[in-house]
Amino acid sequence: MATWLVIFFYSLFLVIAVYNLVTQYKRKKKINAFIFFHAAFILYYIFIPIISHICIDLNSDGLESFVLWISLADSYDIFYAFSYTVIAYTVFIFVYRISFASKTRLSHEITEKTNTENNNKHESHIIQENKKVYKFAVLTGISTLAIGVFAELLIANSLGGILTALAMGDQLRAYGSDSSVLIPQNRLFAIVLMVSSLASTYFLAYALRIKRSFIVQMFLLISILASIFYLLINAGRLGVILFGLTFFIDYAFRKSKYPFIYMFVYSIFGFILLGLLDDLFFYLSYGYLKESSSDLGSIINEFAFPYLNLLNVHHINDAFGLRMGVDYFTWIINIIPTSILSIFGLTKVTSGYHFITEYYIETNSGGGIPTDLLTLGIRQFGFIGILIISTTIAIICKELDKVIDKLHSDKFYFITLRIALILFIIVPYADLDSFVRNRYDMIMVLIFAVIVNFIKTKSKRHYPSGNTR
Repeated sequence: MATWLVIFFYSLFLVIAVYNLVTQYKRKKKINAFIFFHAAFILYYIFIPIISHICIDLNSDGLESFVLWISLADSYDIFYAFSYTVIAYTVFIFVYRISFASKTRLSHEITEKTNTENNNKHESHIIQENKKVYKFAVLTGISTLAIGVFAELLIANSLGGILTALAMGDQLRAYGSDSSVLIPQNRLFAIVLMVSSLASTYFLAYALRIKRSFIVQMFLLISILASIFYLLINAGRLGVILFGLTFFIDYAFRKSKYPFIYMFVYSIFGFILLGLLDDLFFYLSYGYLKESSSDLGSIINEFAFPYLNLLNVHHINDAFGLRMGVDYFTWIINIIPTSILSIFGLTKVTSGYHFITEYYIETNSGGGIPTDLLTLGIRQFGFIGILIISTTIAIICKELDKVIDKLHSDKFYFITLRIALILFIIVPYADLDSFVRNRYDMIMVLIFAVIVNFIKTKSKRHYPSGNTR
């Protein structure tokens, strides 16, 4: 397939997707799960293919890493990758829209409008007086902070201290590394529990937005320090950038009339920071700077693996067979420590990304490549998997947006953004094992939001919207 033709079709697709993205934002006037999913889908499945093929056409002799392997794809691989992308996007939009086109749409919009008007009049008063929400936020924040700090101290002690733990972060995160070599078997569970410190920051910040308290501020400071420790030792570059993104966007929307300019600047800074953080983590672990490139090609390679996976997914299926839905459930077993599983004579199930990594190792392109969303679907049931994963994500996106709509406020933008980011991260990193283990702070924030909405709903029954006294 001619390069210019590939670029043309992807560019046309890009225009349609961006139009839908802008239209949805203008209608909802907030950044929700739909917006973040759209942004990730455009970035990884439309924009990156365009840039990759342009680079291949302009500099066919200077390619490396993922872009080099993309250049080796034949016309059939490119055709199927594009077709699957269009089908997945179309199904997602259809399912998402049809759910809102139901007979309850009108009543939902009227209710939302009424709630917005009432909230503008009474929200500040209700929140300030709602002691249950405040107490719940403080209690949840302190509890998750205690769990996170306990886990971090346990891991730091096992590694020889806080500074030593920071220095070994890159080694612990490396693909294929065996943490049990560095950390006693009975303490490995703490690696998962460390994520709680991230969630505590959101809960305590939420409490402070309701009521200022010196004690809560002190807990929040400890939580931020604990979160930084976790981000440096176990979360990697993307975790650092996304953690900062929620609070940066929150600040931009509260303090600026032009928040998207701030977001654009942050995005540019984030791209630059990717390489710098990579070098920093490597230096902390190994004591010297690795040779790295910071040109356009290296930046593209950071985001090119989902498209590369999509180009090769048929070959991966031929090599290892379909997963038949196993990857949707392996996390249930794999989050349980091996020591506990062994009591019942069980072992961990091989995760789907291991097979993808094995394929690339066999083809000498390197290892440690995650499973993206579309590849996850195709790896399960082939073409049918595309329909299943697109429908499932559309339903999840709709449900998350319902939670966000109820909780959303300029005062609490940071927490609804954290929920919405679930749909951004799941596009390139769709391995449920890794997501549940390393990103469950997002799930905790989602559960927190659901409970807060429930408390507010009960509160409104006692203080009807029409009662202004």
